[in-house]
Amino acid sequence: MRYSLLLLLIFLAPWSMIFADNKDSLPYPVWGQSLGVYNIFVISADAKEYRNSTDYDRNRTISLIGELKLGDHFSVNAGYGYVDQYATQTTSWSGWDRWRAGLKTFFKFGILSVGGGVHVYGPSVSEPWMGERNPDLFLVRPHLGFALDFGKTKFQAYALYERETDSHFKDPIQDKMYRYMEAGGTISYDLDEKWILLAEVTYRLAVEDTISVARSDSFNLHPGFQYKIGEGGRLFLSGLYGLRKDNTYDQGFKVGYQQMFGTED
Repeated sequence: MRYSLLLLLIFLAPWSMIFADNKDSLPYPVWGQSLGVYNIFVISADAKEYRNSTDYDRNRTISLIGELKLGDHFSVNAGYGYVDQYATQTTSWSGWDRWRAGLKTFFKFGILSVGGGVHVYGPSVSEPWMGERNPDLFLVRPHLGFALDFGKTKFQAYALYERETDSHFKDPIQDKMYRYMEAGGTISYDLDEKWILLAEVTYRLAVEDTISVARSDSFNLHPGFQYKIGEGGRLFLSGLYGLRKDNTYDQGFKVGYQQMFGTED
């Protein structure tokens, strides 16, 4: 009997660590949709390229995002950015990007967490209308996801749907509308007290035959890391490697800084 209890305790020990309450917050994803609710602001810059001798495409973005918790399970967020877009096959442009505002909710059930929300993107003030996508329209992006927290190792996954809409959130009066599905996952590992290793995957797919633009779909791998600085600060760097032929972009990176305040998630 004593040996049976000893074997049972040895078996349950690692599971007791997994289900313990003293887990850190979920790392804020670099490329994908965040699931947790945070008091945070994030400033980032990214560079993406599609390298082809006849179809070169380059995108540079600087963005700022802020999020504020409303209790333990909800948050509101907003953001803005600047885009520099150059391409050999389409019109190049640069200027301020769409503003964004959103609401998220997040609940924990032991090692499992679930989250969802919706984001609205305003009209673009700089992007020219090139026939397929109307920059004067709003974008609506609802999302759902879940997370698993195993202590040092954490996993997040999400799915979202994005579509164009007019200012009254009704179907715009035009032949084609911009719609796509996106899914992604983030696995992270706390290497020590300072370093967090991350690997993200994002997959985007145009739906309902609404987009005829070449390279509208993408499948990307994003290896990277976060480095903790001071109280709640994190520097991050993550790459982009296209995993499919005719990807939207085939290489790139994102670098930035996150500042969290108070208790997260």
